[in-house]
Amino acid sequence: MPRSHTFTFSSVLHASPERIWERVSTLSGVNAELGPWLRMTGPRGLDRFEPANIPVGQRMFRSWLLLLGVVPVEFDDLTFVRFEPGRGFLERSSMASQRV
Repeated sequence: MPRSHTFTFSSVLHASPERIWERVSTLSGVNAELGPWLRMTGPRGLDRFEPANIPVGQRMFRSWLLLLGVVPVEFDDLTFVRFEPGRGFLERSSMASQRV
């Protein structure tokens, strides 16, 4: 029988939940996390993820992951299955290297 493992990670952040959400719900925030090695592309003019522009359960757009911000090395069909402003989101995106 396969073994199951659970991992829990936590961090102490010196900012309010509102301030953190303000950053993590943006493409520029995602790129700050990925950088400097990778950059994720998005549609022109889109930076902030807002409930009104998220087709929950459907592909939102194809994003290219660029090595050093230039060389395409992977794509991500960005799909949110849950999006709760101020609380979090659940992403189930398919990529070239993995189905989900």
